[in-house]
Amino acid sequence: DDEQDALTQLAAVLAVGSQMLWPDDALHRQLVKALPSAVSERIQLAKAENITAQPFDAVIFHGDSDQLRALCEAVAARDGAIVSVQGFARGESNILLERLYIERSLSVNTAAAGGNASLMTIG
Repeated sequence: DDEQDALTQLAAVLAVGSQMLWPDDALHRQLVKALPSAVSERIQLAKAENITAQPFDAVIFHGDSDQLRALCEAVAARDGAIVSVQGFARGESNILLERLYIERSLSVNTAAAGGNASLMTIG
C-alpha cells in the first residue's frame, strides 16, 4: 500500500460523507494516528484477513490487476448486496465519487392509504 493512495481514498470517502474501513496494518495505523481526531474517528481498522467480512458498501483499490482480480473475487464471494469496486493504478486520483453514493428510494402510494396517512409511504 501507498500512503498517498490511502489518503486519496480517504479524501474521496470523506467527500461523500461516508466512513472508511482500512486494513489494520502498520501504514494505516500510522496514518490514523497522524490525522486530526475529526477525521480519524471516521476510520475503522480491521484485520486484513477478515476485512471482507466487515460491512461495507463500496471498495476503492489502488494496485496491480492481479491484486484487483483477487479482491474482486473475495468481494463477490460475500453474502449480501452487490458491492461496487473501483480499481486504479497506483498514483491515480480520478475516483468516481458518484459510485460511492447509495441510492435509496421512497414510494408514495396514495391509492392504498385509505385515509391512514401512515400507510402512504413505503421504504
